[in-house]
Amino acid sequence: MKDTHSPWLQKALPVLVFPVTMGVALLSIWQLLKADVHEGLAVFLVLVPGALIIAVLERLLPYREDWNKNDGDLKTDLIHMLVAQISIPRLTKPLWIAALVSTVGWLNQTYPSGLWPHHWPVVIQLGLVLLIAEFGRYWVHRAAHTYIPLWRFHAVHHSPNRLYWMNAGRFHPVEKVFFLIPEVVPFILLGTNIEAMSLYFVFNGIHGMFQHSNIKLKLGWLNYVFAMTELHRWHHSKLVRESNRNYGNNLIIWDLVFGTFFWPKERDVKVIGVYNPDYPKDYLGQLKAPFQGNIDKPADYKQRPKYYEAKVREECLPAEDMA
Repeated sequence: MKDTHSPWLQKALPVLVFPVTMGVALLSIWQLLKADVHEGLAVFLVLVPGALIIAVLERLLPYREDWNKNDGDLKTDLIHMLVAQISIPRLTKPLWIAALVSTVGWLNQTYPSGLWPHHWPVVIQLGLVLLIAEFGRYWVHRAAHTYIPLWRFHAVHHSPNRLYWMNAGRFHPVEKVFFLIPEVVPFILLGTNIEAMSLYFVFNGIHGMFQHSNIKLKLGWLNYVFAMTELHRWHHSKLVRESNRNYGNNLIIWDLVFGTFFWPKERDVKVIGVYNPDYPKDYLGQLKAPFQGNIDKPADYKQRPKYYEAKVREECLPAEDMA
């Protein structure tokens, strides 16, 4: 792709597109909520244009040209997006509320004024939601890389051979339920308001699409705040010693605290994906993959089964230098 940007734009766009897009998205959802638009519709009205902007930016400012080529994954990722990101959260929310109703009732009686700081500025409330949700997501995500039964489900998310914005929705439905727990349960118990949660869902959606995007971004010091694409690409590396890092979903703070932050600035990520070159690309195949025996194994696994059984088990567990 021939670069027609001016020198100033070549330097400015990689720095500005994420913070500007995120800022506009958060301002937009806030204005829609103030206009009494239903929160579900408001979130939808912000995320859809956000997705279109990110998709266009992948063509205008690609990190890798070859990652813009269809790898037979568009249909699969679209179904994952509809099921994991849209359907499951809406179907499970009433179940979480019903399961927690007695606990919520007890908390309301014990703390009549409530546990959530509703009087704080909404931006500060968003920051609090992010910190709480990220702590739980960090440990669930780290466990998915640590324990082989959980990894079998999480391998679905790591199976693409390229990164682009729709990878953000590629999750096995079983794993998606586990990932929703730290994003939903604490805030039902705390009585978090709709405004703060709506801002969180917009932040989470826009960040997730940018995080997996094929856009050349240069965020500098912001990489010590957000779990953005410069960091997250390493998390998708085929080398386990690189992919067992940067577990943050939106913020990178807990990786910094617990020693899993990884940012080799002097080089770029090479091969991404899982070991198994025949990992299913279709949606139904990926639904069944975690329950099948010989999944996510190297190409010559049949020739050296004992070697790879030991190697894969070792690499799926945290190495001492990553503790």
